[in-house]
Amino acid sequence: MEQSNVAIRVQDLKKIYKLYNKPSDRLKEAFGLAKHKHKEHYALNGVDLTIRQGETVGIIGTNGSGKSTILKIITGVLSPTAGDVEVNGRISALLELGAGFNMEYNGIENVYL
Repeated sequence: MEQSNVAIRVQDLKKIYKLYNKPSDRLKEAFGLAKHKHKEHYALNGVDLTIRQGETVGIIGTNGSGKSTILKIITGVLSPTAGDVEVNGRISALLELGAGFNMEYNGIENVYL
């Protein structure tokens, strides 16, 4: 595949969150008073994605499937636990529905705004 034709490439992307039962468990683990007080939750595990210039892509999935997580990693808002993300060109983050929208403008005007 021609490298110059690739706009976004994601390889073996992983994002792991540590989940704690109580806030005090997080504190105990941070200070070394207890080990492994967390459960690992894989928001993303081994995701590969290639988007070429000019392509339009939609990411569809149920709640909690990692859609926003992958978009935040691609735009640089979040760091991945493992894997590589390559972006060739400019990218903007408009992630949350309704965030930054002016109700007096239509959809395309909001995008340009």
